[in-house]
Amino acid sequence: MKENNFKTLSEHEKTSILTKTGVINFKNRLTLLLEGLSGNAFAKKVGMSEAVIRDYLSGKTYPSLNRLAIIAQKCDVPIEWLATGKGECRLLSDSIAAESIRIPFHDLNKNVNPLSRIDSIPFEVNLIKNQGCKTEDLTAIWAKGDSMDPTISNHDILIINKAYCKPIDGYLYAVQYDDQICVKRIQNQGTNLALLCDNPKYPTLLIDKNSPQNFEIIGHVIYLLKDF
Repeated sequence: MKENNFKTLSEHEKTSILTKTGVINFKNRLTLLLEGLSGNAFAKKVGMSEAVIRDYLSGKTYPSLNRLAIIAQKCDVPIEWLATGKGECRLLSDSIAAESIRIPFHDLNKNVNPLSRIDSIPFEVNLIKNQGCKTEDLTAIWAKGDSMDPTISNHDILIINKAYCKPIDGYLYAVQYDDQICVKRIQNQGTNLALLCDNPKYPTLLIDKNSPQNFEIIGHVIYLLKDF
């Protein structure tokens, strides 16, 4: 597909292509390549600017083919694996590399965000191997709006562990509130549960613990995939 043609696609079509090919998780594979190096040290290793590497790591941009080839060569990894996650990589054991799953999107978002017509997203299990999660407890949601800026932006993808619904102060949770799904920090305030926004222009919502009408904690946010 020509670059100009890609630019004319809708956001839904772009995300669908990047998700199906595995490209959307490029930043996660790049993080593995750092192997403890700082962003600045890694940039010097591959002969690129720190700003460029920072944008790649945040998921803001993706490398051109020639830069992808340079990174793969400098880090001694297959270019196909770096671009799509397919194939073997020296950084991962065969068993871990094979542990790629598809995480379904939470169905309650279907009437809220048209992007959720994508049924599932491929995800590398090794990225959450220290979280103690069961794969069947995982679901994904699209972030909507800017109430959690700068932590979470519109159209970011969040991986949720539905097995952890007990509210712990300061942690991020996906919640269903008045038939809407949103992500908020939770704080226990006596008989109330406060839903906090990282964006200061939005007010705190208070939920009565004794009568939490139209409110449910879906699960704990364990991973954030930034939008391109």
